[in-house]
Amino acid sequence: MLTREEAQQLLLKRLKDRQDARDHFVEERCTVERAFGWLFFVALVEPDTVQPGVLSYRSIIVNKHSNQVIGSSTEYTPERFIDIYERLLAKSQAEGQNWCLTMSLPFPWKRSGRQLATKAKEMGLYELK
Repeated sequence: MLTREEAQQLLLKRLKDRQDARDHFVEERCTVERAFGWLFFVALVEPDTVQPGVLSYRSIIVNKHSNQVIGSSTEYTPERFIDIYERLLAKSQAEGQNWCLTMSLPFPWKRSGRQLATKAKEMGLYELK
């Protein structure tokens, strides 16, 4: 199981691997802790803006049980993003798949059947690998 610090390191590593080494940092004061893990707010300085130093933020979930890093292509409020994730997680667990207890699955809802995976994708959720 990940600690909060390990989850942040995992998140930043995955972002660095995907974003051509652009600088990201976690906004500590905004982090939300839940039973599954954390919702982190990740800031990125936008170099192409008229105002230098302007930050853009992304909300990203890290599941401390499965080491999964989940982002969303849809802009949700933190509460809504957590709600969507927790509902999908609960449905997956209720179906007996318990994907959060394994680390080898490529996408959290893949084993829960096409309907749950399709729902997650429709909601804009994706895994950062």
